[in-house]
Amino acid sequence: MNDKEIKEEDSFKKIVVESVIQSLFKDGTFTLSDLEDKNKFWEKLLDINKKTEFKIVIDHTNSLILTARQFNEIDDFNKAKVFYATYFEHQLNGLIDELCQRKSIDKKEINNIIRSVNLIGKLTWLPLILEIPKISIKHKRVILKLAEDRNAFIHYKHNPEPDEFDAKHKEKQQDDIKQIEKTITYFKKYTSRILYTNQKTKINKKLKREKIV
Repeated sequence: MNDKEIKEEDSFKKIVVESVIQSLFKDGTFTLSDLEDKNKFWEKLLDINKKTEFKIVIDHTNSLILTARQFNEIDDFNKAKVFYATYFEHQLNGLIDELCQRKSIDKKEINNIIRSVNLIGKLTWLPLILEIPKISIKHKRVILKLAEDRNAFIHYKHNPEPDEFDAKHKEKQQDDIKQIEKTITYFKKYTSRILYTNQKTKINKKLKREKIV
């Protein structure tokens, strides 16, 4: 291999190792106390690696936000909302999947839950059953309105007004996007607080300080 290929391979390995370590903190296998002794940390990680079959899952959530923002930049607000709405669905489903796995629910049943419970259910009563904090009413409304706008556009129920692209309409759409972006920030903190027991920032700082990844 040439130098470029070696660097790319090293970079890929680093990404994989980081992802594995993050997932082990997320499911509770590792805690902050495991980072106190770097050698013991790696011994534990290598032992887990021998006993566990890891699967690589490609996370598209960041690319969904990026695409939504690209459409927003060219004032194509309807397409931007399609990708924003899909982002929230992915995040919700990922959160539900992780929490159900922690409760040792069968994968087939997890898929059934994700498919059969509608968005309102996932934002209201399902968190109660999964024993996680309620989602903010304000941000809940933003997500539901976003889904409604997305569905209207996708299913041809969207009726453009004669002044669809006038200044007031554009301003309203931009205000919608600002609220959506605020909800993204909120939801990232919300899921991180649940999945990493409010310690993700501490974990990342500790990992960097100890030069573990």
